Amino acid sequence: MGKRKYVFLLLALVFAIGACFFVYNAKGEVLGISEEIKFVSPEASEGFNPPTPTPTVTPLPTPTSTSVPTKIPSPTAVTTKAPTPTPSPKIVSATSAEINKFDSKEINGFIDRFSSQYGVDPNVIRYLALCESGFNSGAVNGIYAGLFQFNPVSWKNVRVEMGEDPDPNLRFSAEESVQTTAYCVSMGKRGLWPNCSPK
Repeated sequence: MGKRKYVFLLLALVFAIGACFFVYNAKGEVLGISEEIKFVSPEASEGFNPPTPTPTVTPLPTPTSTSVPTKIPSPTAVTTKAPTPTPSPKIVSATSAEINKFDSKEINGFIDRFSSQYGVDPNVIRYLALCESGFNSGAVNGIYAGLFQFNPVSWKNVRVEMGEDPDPNLRFSAEESVQTTAYCVSMGKRGLWPNCSPK
C-alpha cells in the first residue's frame, strides 16, 4: 500500500512539471510546447476580449453633525446646615462635704484599684468615663451626673445592692463613682450606658 502512494505522488509530480512546458491561450487551447517557459499575455491570444471594468460607486461617508463641546460644570458652593450640637455635660459644684475634686492621675488610680478588686478590664472603665463625661467627675446632663453619668434611681438601686451609701450626691465623687461602675461592669450591667458600652 505504501508503494502505491509513492507512485501516485511521482505521477502527480511528473504531470505538474510537464504542464509547465505547455503554452495555453485564453480559451484554454494548447498553443505548443515550449522549451523555456514564456509568458504569453492574454492580449496576444486570438479572439481575446478584455473585460471592461464596470465602475463601482463607493459610498462617501455621511457627514455626522459634530457635537458642540459642552461646558464642564464647575463646582458650586452648596450651603449645608451646621450639625446640631449635642449637649455637653455642664459643670456644677457639688454640695456634699464628702465629694472631693480629683485629677486624672488619681482617677486612673481609682480605676486600676477597683478594676482589680472587681475583676474587670480597667480600659472598659476608662472608656466609659471618657465617653460619658469626658473624664469629668462634675459633669451634669439633665438627670445624669458624675464621671459615669448615673441617674439618681439607678445610682440608689445599685448602691443599695452593693451595701453602700445610696446618696445621689456621691455620683460626683470620682472614687465612689469608679467603685460603683466597676461593680456594675462585673455584674454585667453594661445596659446602664447604652450609648457608650464597648462592644
